[in-house]
This record gives sequence, C-alpha cells and structure tokens, in this order.
Amino acid sequence: MTIPFYKYQGTGNDFIIINSFDTEKIQLDVNQIQRFCSRKFGIGSDGIILIKKSIGHHFKMVFFNPDGSQSFCGNGARCAVHFAFSLGIINDNPCVFEAFDGVHKAYVCEDEVKVEMSNIGSIETINSDNNQEFSNVSYFLETGSPHFASYVEDKGNLDLIIDYGRKIRYSDEYKNEGVNVNFIYGIDSKRIEMRTYERGVENETLSCGTGATACALIHSTHCNSDVNMIEIQTKGGILKVSFDKMSNGEFSNVHLIGPAKQIFHGQIEI
Repeated sequence: MTIPFYKYQGTGNDFIIINSFDTEKIQLDVNQIQRFCSRKFGIGSDGIILIKKSIGHHFKMVFFNPDGSQSFCGNGARCAVHFAFSLGIINDNPCVFEAFDGVHKAYVCEDEVKVEMSNIGSIETINSDNNQEFSNVSYFLETGSPHFASYVEDKGNLDLIIDYGRKIRYSDEYKNEGVNVNFIYGIDSKRIEMRTYERGVENETLSCGTGATACALIHSTHCNSDVNMIEIQTKGGILKVSFDKMSNGEFSNVHLIGPAKQIFHGQIEI
C-alpha cells in the first residue's frame, strides 16, 4: 500500500507525519518504523507520528521513537497540531488532542504552536559524583518523558553531551527503561542553553520539547526564581516555556511554545 507522508520540523526536531484520521488500515511495525526513520536507508527523522481519530477529542497523536518505542514528544505534538490544523483535520483553535501521556490543549498562531503540558510534580534532586566540568547536583523530572539534567559551568562542555548522555542513559539505574539526558547552561534566571541526548534516538537531537520543558522548570527551581517564562536556546532554535510555580514546588499551567514547519511531503510504501 502506498500512502502519503509529510515531513515536519520544530526547532530542528524532525518528524514523519502520517494522516490516518480517516482510515484504521495504516499500521506500522517496528521494522518499518526503524527503516523510515533511518537517515541512510529511509526518509530520516527523530520519530514518526500517526494522526488518528479520538473519541471525545479533536484527534489522537500516536508517536513512535526511531527504535519503535512509544512516548510523548513535545516538539512532535506541536508539529502534529500544526499539521492537523493546516490540513483542515481540525478547525477549532484551541484544539484538544489525546497523546501517550494524556490529553493536551494546543493553540496555533501562524507558524508558532503552544501546547499545554501536563502538570508537573516536585523535582527530584540527585547528588552525583561528577567530575569538575559538571555540577555535583543533578535533577530528574517526568514531563511526558523521563529527563535527567545536569548543569555545566562552562558553555563549551555542552559539546560533551553525547558521551556523558550515553553513560547516564545506559547506567544500571536507567538502562532498562531509558532516560533522556540534558545539559543546562544558565545564562540568567530567564534564559538557558541546553543540549539533549534522547533515548529511542540514541543520539543528540537538535531540540527536545519535553527536555526543554524539564530544563526550564528545573532552572526555575535551581535559581529559586519567580519568573513565569523561560527562553531555551537549543541547537535547532529557540523554545519558550511558560508556567505557574506553586508554593509547594510543583508546576501548573505549563506550556511549550515554538515554531513548527512543514519541510516536504511524498509517498511511501508500507
């Protein structure tokens, strides 16, 4: 069966999107997912998104990592919303969609999409015996996907993310379920620069939406700041995260904001 696909990117995080809203015949197995995501033998992407019908919501987003595993993807969600809106699958703005971690509301404003993330509980602090390039305190936070984060004192040490990220991701504590690993470089209380090693991709990606959300909330806690929006510089562009921080250290009204753009479209055989 030959089906159309669309290629999207959100701050360099790129995705294959397939519209299966009007048919349930489109089903992908792990081998197909891995092949389509391959940058040498397939289309190439950081994941595949299927747009499906949802009972009670505008649509359902089914996201697959390049290894075939499933999770929630923040940048993928923004691209999925832009795709559904541009094709007329949905006409309401805001829309409400179903995803791996629950239900989300999203807003489209031209090429920028704002996705409401799940409420976030308290952030776990991890004392670690890192070498001098990294802070001795790391953090763990679930933002639809699990994220481990450490600060770097020197901006140049952001480039060590692949080696360090792989070490943490395959450590005894995380190797079974996997974890995304982030480096944070604090510019000031309102701005950070970050890099991410993503599980499922098993490499650095140019951007990570759930990672940006995690790092923004971690930075708010780390700085003990009362700002309610943080700008995140990724390798692929700028994201913003807005939120309300509660007195108990938890976060509500969390939104991931950034661009989403269609790159091209074509056809694939499944």
